[in-house]
Amino acid sequence: MELYKIGPVTLGFQGFPKYVDWPFRDWKLDAYKISEGQPDVVVSYAPEAVTPQGKLLEEQRFMTAKRQLWCEDGYLLWQQSQRDGGLLQYKITPQKITLLTDTTNTFGLAALEAMTFFIFDCFMHKDVLTFHSCVVEHNGRGFLLAGASGVGKSTHARLWRDHKNALILNSDRGSCYMQDGKWLAFGTPWCGTGGEQINRQVPVQAMVILQQGEYNRVTPLQGQERLMEVMPQVFAGWDSAIQEKMITLLGDFLETVPVLRLECTPDVRAVDALYDYLENLQ
Repeated sequence: MELYKIGPVTLGFQGFPKYVDWPFRDWKLDAYKISEGQPDVVVSYAPEAVTPQGKLLEEQRFMTAKRQLWCEDGYLLWQQSQRDGGLLQYKITPQKITLLTDTTNTFGLAALEAMTFFIFDCFMHKDVLTFHSCVVEHNGRGFLLAGASGVGKSTHARLWRDHKNALILNSDRGSCYMQDGKWLAFGTPWCGTGGEQINRQVPVQAMVILQQGEYNRVTPLQGQERLMEVMPQVFAGWDSAIQEKMITLLGDFLETVPVLRLECTPDVRAVDALYDYLENLQ
């Protein structure tokens, strides 16, 4: 079994084809590889033909067709059908993920990337909260950069990287957990189309909700407004137990981490405005 330490979670991969057949492990997972430990979640490859059946939880038809079904045996069946006829099927429980079918001819890359749709539900059982956000590290402190799709999160994160020598630990998934009373954000191999990820973790100084504007202004959010801005960014679970844990973790997060709104222009002046505010944030 190959072991990978991702934040506080240890994943164990077993039964997968050799590296020459599935080369993604060289450049997607090897930065997280460890030599010993016990897995919190086991990811297995066990080809088996499964007929989708059970309670339909979700179905999407955009570019690819995705379905999630809750089966009577207590597992989630996740399926993705591609336009070219390729198919992915996963059987999922909180401690075990099994790849049943992969006919995508992508040398394992599509199978790995598809895990972004459910791996963070498994992480939640280790008290990990994940947001649709970038994780930016600067001078040993980090912030989560969130906002509506297309608002410019990647652009702003790269401005920090290019003008402040910041690191982008993840360009699309901000995973966090609490350690010794502090929330830490960390990189994972699942990072969206931005493709940027680093195996590091950093204390979270703030969550920043990005909003396009004609000027640059940082405003702290409070109460209901803060919750309404942050809640849509959370990756929620597929069953009630995970959803309840998510609500508890989010409450702890909002009690500890400031939430800011950054109204900004798409240039380096926005970086300077946020930098000045964070420098004075206790």
